[in-house]
Amino acid sequence: MLTSAPYLYSHTIEADVSAAAVWSLYADVTTWPLWDAQAEWVTRDGEFATGATGTMKFEDQPPLSYRLVTVDPERKFLDETPVGDLVVRVSHLLEPLPSGRLRITYSVEIDGPEEQAKEIGPLITADFPETIAALVSLAKERSQ
Repeated sequence: MLTSAPYLYSHTIEADVSAAAVWSLYADVTTWPLWDAQAEWVTRDGEFATGATGTMKFEDQPPLSYRLVTVDPERKFLDETPVGDLVVRVSHLLEPLPSGRLRITYSVEIDGPEEQAKEIGPLITADFPETIAALVSLAKERSQ
């Protein structure tokens, strides 16, 4: 991800869950509304792979098209969503730790007009702690 974007944000947690369990939820976009409270629905055209596209509908927002820029199974995916004059990129990084825990990092980069990026950025990222916690909880539940 670039470091010169007008808005950058990152949130990291460590959890007792496997990368495979989390990845299975990422790859099945129909589960996204179960762990992302703002998501109403998500579609994807084709496999969960680099270059795939789809549509996301978030609460009180029109549907948005997205593209998977990078997909490295059980390690990382980066999605890119145009929002008016802005481009929102969200990186989802999974890092297995020697302790057996998993480090999960969500990073956001918003390119475009600085004032708009700084206005929308906090709205997009405000629920990241809750979203990641819900993702971990569902991954644990489904892997038991």
